[in-house]
Amino acid sequence: MTLNDMPDDILIRLLNTASPTDVSRTRRLNKRFNQLINTFNLGKPHVKEFCVESRIANTCPTKIGRLRLGPSSTAPKRRIVVTMTRDRGVKRTERLEDPSCSSSANKFVQENLRSVELDEKLSFDGLTIDDAFYKMLTMKKDGLRHVTTLSLSLCHIRLSWTQFTDLLARMTVKHLYIDFCTFDPSLISDKVLMSLPHLETLQIQSRYPCFLNELTDQTLINWATNSKVPRTIQLRNGCASRITVEGIKMMIMRSLQPQPTSSKIDWDFGLLLDPAQSEASLLSLLLCPGIESKVTDDFRSRRITMSRQNLALQFSLPSPFPIEPITAA
Repeated sequence: MTLNDMPDDILIRLLNTASPTDVSRTRRLNKRFNQLINTFNLGKPHVKEFCVESRIANTCPTKIGRLRLGPSSTAPKRRIVVTMTRDRGVKRTERLEDPSCSSSANKFVQENLRSVELDEKLSFDGLTIDDAFYKMLTMKKDGLRHVTTLSLSLCHIRLSWTQFTDLLARMTVKHLYIDFCTFDPSLISDKVLMSLPHLETLQIQSRYPCFLNELTDQTLINWATNSKVPRTIQLRNGCASRITVEGIKMMIMRSLQPQPTSSKIDWDFGLLLDPAQSEASLLSLLLCPGIESKVTDDFRSRRITMSRQNLALQFSLPSPFPIEPITAA
């Protein structure tokens, strides 16, 4: 039996173990090998972190030594930088684009994505994640299946919750970071978070204070009843939700059970805005045995801080505003 007579599945296994150089040479043997390599994306280098940064940059300096130049007559350009981290080092490519033209920037990112296989982390900084960008990311079949960390920083996320859920479903998301982005609050909801069974880290820091109206105790109940609870939850920078004290208590009871690992639990649930909050439920949480509690008040909210060995928990409740009777002078 010759090499050309072997079944496709055996050839794919052999090519998966070969080096990118050998796969590139095999591509030139005949049409069958070329088609197999193109169809199953064989022989491409594996990238541990694929990072795309977008910044507005002036192409002409305004100062050379002691000589100060006048305002630049050329329009500013958008610099797109793609950084790919591999075992053998880091490769960086960049391109200057017209800020108003997003299609060329998407094409540049797509060209770099086609040349590699993503393994662990995918991060975008300063980009607009819209419908065209979503289609570009999902164009390659199973191209995101090995991604475990998704990081979005200073991005404008203009996706619907169904698109965002589909994008996350194509990955094995363990760590999700959304830092100082603008997005529709429906992206962080029960439907989206409950579709991530492997989630270990959730960090949400919106650019402006926002109300996550569709994030409720259903997500906490789902985590508490499953065998895995996220070890890190951070809702910061004015994020408010419909999570309640009772839901948090359920999560604490689940986390206090013996765990296979002793990693630290760090939870910050932000501001809780459910109108059904009661002093009784808060008191029962503060009186949990073995937990040290601290309550601090300011004119806007009441901050609850709880700690135990390998447990750090924080959240805020709206402070009551007492109305003092006005007496006549």
